[in-house]
Amino acid sequence: MSSTLPITLLAFLITLGLVVIVHELGHFLFCKIFGVYVKTFSIGIGPKLVRKRWGETEYVLSAIPFGGYVKMAGEGMMEEIQDTGTWEERKYPLGTEEGNAEAAGMDDHIPPERHFHSKPAWQRLLVFVAGPLFNVILAYVLYTGLVWSSGLTTVPFTTIGVVKTDSPAAVAGFRIGDRITAVNGQEVADWGRLEELLLPPELRKLKAVPEVRVTVEREGAALDLDLQPAWIDTSGFWSVGLEPWNTTVGLVQKQGPADRLGLERGDVILEIDGEEVTSFSAIVRLIHDRADREVEVVWMRDGAIMRGMVTPELKEIAPGQSVGRVFMEPYFGYEKVSFAQACVLGWDRTVGTIRITLQTLGDFVRRKLGLDSVGGPLRIGQAAGEMLRWSFSHLLYFVAFFSINLFLLNLMPIPVLDGGHVMFLLLEVVRGGKPVPERLQAIATQMGLIFLLLFMTFVVVLDVWKVTGH
Repeated sequence: MSSTLPITLLAFLITLGLVVIVHELGHFLFCKIFGVYVKTFSIGIGPKLVRKRWGETEYVLSAIPFGGYVKMAGEGMMEEIQDTGTWEERKYPLGTEEGNAEAAGMDDHIPPERHFHSKPAWQRLLVFVAGPLFNVILAYVLYTGLVWSSGLTTVPFTTIGVVKTDSPAAVAGFRIGDRITAVNGQEVADWGRLEELLLPPELRKLKAVPEVRVTVEREGAALDLDLQPAWIDTSGFWSVGLEPWNTTVGLVQKQGPADRLGLERGDVILEIDGEEVTSFSAIVRLIHDRADREVEVVWMRDGAIMRGMVTPELKEIAPGQSVGRVFMEPYFGYEKVSFAQACVLGWDRTVGTIRITLQTLGDFVRRKLGLDSVGGPLRIGQAAGEMLRWSFSHLLYFVAFFSINLFLLNLMPIPVLDGGHVMFLLLEVVRGGKPVPERLQAIATQMGLIFLLLFMTFVVVLDVWKVTGH
């Protein structure tokens, strides 16, 4: 753990820093657009470590990195909640008119029309939702940029590694080791293109995928086989029962078991514990079943046969489900896409992440997931560190995922969170422009704050237990 601690801390700071800065920047920019006077822009909460005044705003780096805030003039009780130091700490430079007013705890020097509460309800609403909205924008920009820079992953093989028993492929006569060269006369060079031709996306929805003629190379000779894809009612997917022969090593996580074994990208795994493997799914199955046990791995590199022993680490992949892992990926190729395609794919991934996160939150509310599925700062840092040990791109994907989570959590109608502010504002509109009594807001906000503090305490304790095993 000690050897990975610097990477974990760096990844944690990058993740929180990006997400929090962008979130608070959303609030800040909309304040500026609507002419709201911003007193403080803080990254982090608690005691102020670094501060610098530019113009009317003090920019602060605070001690506790779990959040941040934009302190606006005329925000009412929220100003008192955000203030964490003494009046002496909050003042403007001494000897100025603004400094004397601020030191006295007054906003008399700020024009009334620049107070937050003086702005129309729709402007205040946009200020509140701007932070979460910017988190969605961050995720979209990251997803789009990552897809555009690296392209879509492909499996650059068409040799068959698995033919499932009683599947359409087995019925058609396919064998392990056959290399597929064409589908209905169209040449194929990777598994992704093969699946498109076997199961055309536009026909999958119609449940009317026709029979296809597949040309394979077997023992140096060409052979045509007729394949009829089947609809599987239990899974709700089409199936042909084929998997590629891909035992080639792709990305290897730094400082993981596979890395310590000496595996490198491009190595071809031949055997696991004496059992020949022809697919990555077979490798995964064998490794998963051998947690905390020494496993012999035989692989080929540049024509030379190599072997070594590795101990898969026990890793929790779902609440109550742990398996052995050596932390390596299968080999992938990359197909470049245009910027326009990247924008579409980035949006699809953003929407998909929102949908999955909402489904997970729903499962949690319906108690399909237990409290042990909740991750706090320790497990967030641990996950970020693991992603960075894979690659910087993996970390950015995690940042996008985490940013979507923050977007949804911040919109929950809990006082102190942005969703709580929106709730009070909507009640104000329903009441014909009459604000919710500040005393009632104060009580609700204090209750919300106590709830969040208790919940965070519970999550941190659970984190410690999960991470350390104590």
